Order: sequence, then C-alpha cells, then structure tokens
Amino acid sequence: MRYSALFLVFLAVGCHRPAAALPTTPTGPKSLTGWEVRYNAALALARRGSLHIKDSAIWDNLLEMLDEEQQLRNFRAKSEDGRETLDETGAHTTVIGALQAIQELHRKQPQIDLSALNEPIDKLTHSPNATLSVQARQALLTLFP
Repeated sequence: MRYSALFLVFLAVGCHRPAAALPTTPTGPKSLTGWEVRYNAALALARRGSLHIKDSAIWDNLLEMLDEEQQLRNFRAKSEDGRETLDETGAHTTVIGALQAIQELHRKQPQIDLSALNEPIDKLTHSPNATLSVQARQALLTLFP
C-alpha cells in the first residue's frame, strides 16, 4: 500500500516535469504490427517467472519495451484533423510495466542472468520523466544490488 501511494506521487510529479531531452515527435517507424500482443505475452511470461523469457524473440520484445524512444514512436495517433499526437502516458506505462515485470521475474527466478538489461535500464534512469527515472533506479537496485 505504501509503495502504491509513493508511485502515485512520483507519477504526478513526472507528469509535470518538462520533457526536454526527448523530441516531441520522435521520428522513425513504429514496432512491427502486433507489438501490443507480443508485449503482453512477454510481460505475462516475465511476471510468471518463466524461463522462456530468455527465448530470443521474447527477450527482444522485452528489450524493446525498455526503449523509451521506441515506445514514444509506438504510442502515436492521428487526430481527426490529420495531426499526429503522442500518448506519452501510454509509452511510459509500457516501459514501467516492463520494469516491474522484470523485477518480478528476478524475485521468482533469481538465477536467470539479467545482466544484459543493466544498460537499457540505466539509460532509463536519465529519462526526463521523473516517474520512469525513479522506477528504473528501483529496478537497478533490485536486479543489481
């Protein structure tokens, strides 16, 4: 309960922090069609502590979920007037969900080598989104004490 309230505080702070480091309209392609389904499958496997998380396709999806810029490209929508808008909340929620699932995976399967996640998670600690940055720091402490 205490962590839920703390998370909400960080979420509120993160929503009001300026996002100067990332472009307002990230360029590049979205992930391949079906990324939402693949992400949900990877999250489910991680949360269950499945050893299949290290299968290359699933692992690649997990790494992609930790790429904040890619998630900002994925969470774009065209408005009725044709303008493209970002859903930063959706993008950041996806990354935070991946961070939380990875921590759950580590709790259930501490023997799995997650050292390849150190660099992508460390990069997230520098995110202009305060909530995402705090969650990434927490994940690093959990995975690599």
